[in-house]
Amino acid sequence: MHSINVQIKDLDLDRNGGVAVQSRNSNHAKGIDVSHWQGIIDWKQVKNAGYSFAFTKATEGMKLVDDRFRINAQGAKAAGLLIGAYHLTRAHKVEDVKTELEHFVQIVESAGGMNSFRLPLVLDIETKEGGSRANISAIVREWITQFKLRTGRTLMIYTFPNFMDTSLDSVFGNTPLWYAYYGIGAPADRGGWKSWEFIQCTNKGRVPGINGNVDLDEYKENEVELMAAYNGQGPSSGPNVPAWKEEGRQWLVDHVGISTDWKADDQLDMGTLGAILSKYAAAVIGMKKE
Repeated sequence: MHSINVQIKDLDLDRNGGVAVQSRNSNHAKGIDVSHWQGIIDWKQVKNAGYSFAFTKATEGMKLVDDRFRINAQGAKAAGLLIGAYHLTRAHKVEDVKTELEHFVQIVESAGGMNSFRLPLVLDIETKEGGSRANISAIVREWITQFKLRTGRTLMIYTFPNFMDTSLDSVFGNTPLWYAYYGIGAPADRGGWKSWEFIQCTNKGRVPGINGNVDLDEYKENEVELMAAYNGQGPSSGPNVPAWKEEGRQWLVDHVGISTDWKADDQLDMGTLGAILSKYAAAVIGMKKE
């Protein structure tokens, strides 16, 4: 990631006890995460070396675009890897989220469309522009809620132990976690999380097709289960849903302005429900004024 190299000294090796989340396993699906720092990548070599997935840096803050993002995303996908993308937030306050989020979404759309990215899209939260724990946590909550409204997809959080301990409230346990953990053995649960979806295990990996070091990652299960979980993801996948649910989804699209990427059987948390009702209330008030 962008700043993990300078923050590695802060990564807690979790030797202080606590209940451990799941351990790494040699059967887990292997992947990498990359940015412009890796330069030109031979993605066929990466795939042939046994790597199943890649997360690519897309954006940072309100304006920055990684200049290798589109090439990396398209190259990895063409080689047969599942791909995800991440945004490094520099938000100082909750009000910054809307601009950052729209920047991220537009750049992802420009690299083949949202549905090209079968893996989760990721909020990388590892720096402290937000200042206090309360403000940083509010920024993350806003990202989670607004991202779901904007895209219909569930955001995943990337962070590391020390940041969880110092800068996040313990309320994000239901949000998928990409855990930067370079320790030995199973990490202790913390920050409200009892498990991880992906784990970044080193920033000094060596992979055929890449010059120099690269971050190495694992999925929580093997490659077959990775493909089952993510390779069928898309608007047309999933079981049939009752007509009344689909009618309700379409009403929200037409009258509230939620994203058409929402599926009728998606789960709905209280924060997202509140945001939907807020948008609806604003629309009703606007109609009355007219």
